[in-house]
Amino acid sequence: MDRAEDIKKFLEQEKEDGKYHKQIKIEENATGFSYESLFQQYLNAAVTEIWIEDPYIRHTHQGSGKGQQTSGLEEIKESLSQHGIELEIEFSSSIHDREIRFNNGWMITIGRGLDYFKKPQGRFTLGYCDFDLRLCHETTVDIFHTRHTKKI
Repeated sequence: MDRAEDIKKFLEQEKEDGKYHKQIKIEENATGFSYESLFQQYLNAAVTEIWIEDPYIRHTHQGSGKGQQTSGLEEIKESLSQHGIELEIEFSSSIHDREIRFNNGWMITIGRGLDYFKKPQGRFTLGYCDFDLRLCHETTVDIFHTRHTKKI
């Protein structure tokens, strides 16, 4: 508990000083990098909105055909609404960068976007459901606090 409090105080001070930048290098075939392990420490009760910009989420390897992608996103939207979470989806043909922003000020960029996991070998293999055990593609994750970034 003391270590967690110390980390929290350190992060707050770094954020206030404008120095906070954490970079995580995910090596090819690495494990242990689930969304939860990457994002959890930046999520708190103050987070009520999350914006995800990932222009490649519509590519076929991320949901097969266009019809299947649309129905998949609608299924996620319906599932979230049953838990009081509203999902809004907008498409843009002009964005290229990938980023995730939380309304508490944290911003995360992932070189590969959210598609940094490799396809599991089968439905009954480790990593099929537990993303901490899923093999990853090589990528870099950068974490900033938006108070100290400039939007051009």
